[in-house]
Amino acid sequence: MKKQPYKVQLEKGKNYAWCKCSESINQPFCDGSHNDINRKNKNVIKNLIDINLISDIESANRLLAIDYKEPVVFAAKEDIEVSLCGCKESDSAPYCNGTHLNN
Repeated sequence: MKKQPYKVQLEKGKNYAWCKCSESINQPFCDGSHNDINRKNKNVIKNLIDINLISDIESANRLLAIDYKEPVVFAAKEDIEVSLCGCKESDSAPYCNGTHLNN
């Protein structure tokens, strides 16, 4: 994760997957690293259910505030240079909205 946005050139009609988990080596784009994070979260939940600390997945999600990270998939409508969010806090994800300036 970096504080500043990533300036990238998008190609019209091409699909992109913006990394939301901040673990991708190919920032700002997804490389599938979120699958490892999601797998670890599911293992934690399973273990908590197995030892009867929680009764179901919904309880676990509320208790642990787990956010399963999935990339934001989008298509470019034109050939254009854009600023993709680097801080992962933009309300306009995958695009930068300046949130990094407030942190």
